[in-house]
Amino acid sequence: MSKNLRDALQSIILAGYQLEAEAFELLKILQNEEHFTLLVAESLSEAERQDPKPVVITRKLIEDVLARVASKKEIPVVKGQLRSPTPLAKEVSSDLKILHDGTEKVESSGTINDFNKYFIDRFERLSKVIRERLDFRNSKDINSALQAKYGEKVKTIAIVMNKRERTNQIFLEIEDVENSATLLVVPQKSRELFETARSVLMDQVIGVEAVRGKSDLLIAEQIVLPDVPERKPARADHPLNVVLLSDIHVGSKTFRTEPFERLIMWLNGKVGSQKQTDTALSTKYVLIAGDLVDGIGVYPRQQEDLAIADIYQQYRLVAQYIEQIPDYIEVVIIPGNHDAVRQALPQPAIPKEFAEPVYEARNVRSLGNPSEIKLHGIHFLMYHGRSLDDVIARVPNLSMRTPEKAMEYLLKCRHLAPEYGARTSLAPENRDRLVIDQVPDVFQAGHIHVARNSTYKGTIVVNCGAWQDQTEYQRRMGVEPTPGIMPILNLQTMNMNLIDFAGGEATISMSQ
Repeated sequence: MSKNLRDALQSIILAGYQLEAEAFELLKILQNEEHFTLLVAESLSEAERQDPKPVVITRKLIEDVLARVASKKEIPVVKGQLRSPTPLAKEVSSDLKILHDGTEKVESSGTINDFNKYFIDRFERLSKVIRERLDFRNSKDINSALQAKYGEKVKTIAIVMNKRERTNQIFLEIEDVENSATLLVVPQKSRELFETARSVLMDQVIGVEAVRGKSDLLIAEQIVLPDVPERKPARADHPLNVVLLSDIHVGSKTFRTEPFERLIMWLNGKVGSQKQTDTALSTKYVLIAGDLVDGIGVYPRQQEDLAIADIYQQYRLVAQYIEQIPDYIEVVIIPGNHDAVRQALPQPAIPKEFAEPVYEARNVRSLGNPSEIKLHGIHFLMYHGRSLDDVIARVPNLSMRTPEKAMEYLLKCRHLAPEYGARTSLAPENRDRLVIDQVPDVFQAGHIHVARNSTYKGTIVVNCGAWQDQTEYQRRMGVEPTPGIMPILNLQTMNMNLIDFAGGEATISMSQ
């Protein structure tokens, strides 16, 4: 039995179907055909669409699907003589360096004292970032600010402990390691200042220029965030491509099998125009930013949305896909909140106990969430993006439709999860590993299921979209996914393209 046929049978079984004997004989005949994988995926999709849903995949069903697949002229198949005999990505050696891995162990006893150390570490490191600004180089602590005369201008750096907002007033309770004060912000000073204060989150470190008021009151004149400096990203010597994925969600009933299998075929140079195939054969890295599987019990009544209700089987199916990625392509994976790993950030790498088939399928770099790597000297910050829910919910003018703007806000904060106590749980460690110490050239995240990208002060920001249609839970949460759209980055030009593997009739299209 060929690998193609074996994989097809396993996909059918994992999807919960039986296979008619005559259907099996037909698959044996077709197993070496070019569109065999697509045929199997289309047959399973057709079975899912039928009402009532069949128990058995019949020969007639496969024959009907075969007629449709054979007529899909929109999939241009590249002839063997047109392909490069040796893919560019195979000729260039890998250059991948791990800078920071979320799996790194940090001393922690899990007590309130560790949280105190955690926030002190955050405050001290982000204070240092703010003091790198010329206008805050000589800022004082809160004690010194409160000793100033009434009406005197002061500058200090603090962490926000509480926030009260009224129509024309915002009160921020701020503190440092020694003292606390109340910061009053009013729109009469500056509308921009007032809007900045509205966007400030709890536990965020800020720089404050203010006028000394009565008692412990400071009247704000300027609020600054740590932010990233304007800069030019690094570039590689070779025109290699990096595919940026996240939120595959294998195991879900809404997992988009056909577009994802088309992606795998594309990586192997088997579908696409000549230009698209050249792009595929120049792909050296695939970075997956979490949620490889849909998981079990992640949200209420999730079992109703599952096609595969066994976490081990979910990872086995993921392994089948990853195994088909060409061996000259480096694959890096980090976990997300649907993967079989602790929820508190930072998350360690997905344990071998659950994802062993993935690790055995081929060589992968399995790291924690978040992680930082360098590819040919270009700095990537990989983060699943759980805290984007909190940022979008609390910062004005952010929405699920534009996740890249929420990611830009995290860069302004220089922190991946600024607010404690919301949906994003943080591990009680004595060092805050979510501070963005080094400014990345590329900031990759997912979680929101909407493929969007931007450039912020020289950093390329990309939210990777998803490979799953909208679930009922996502509909209630206001998430409108863009499934099957894949971002790809050229390391030499630093140009980003979006390739649509889900656009009608099994076509693929590339943005310019």
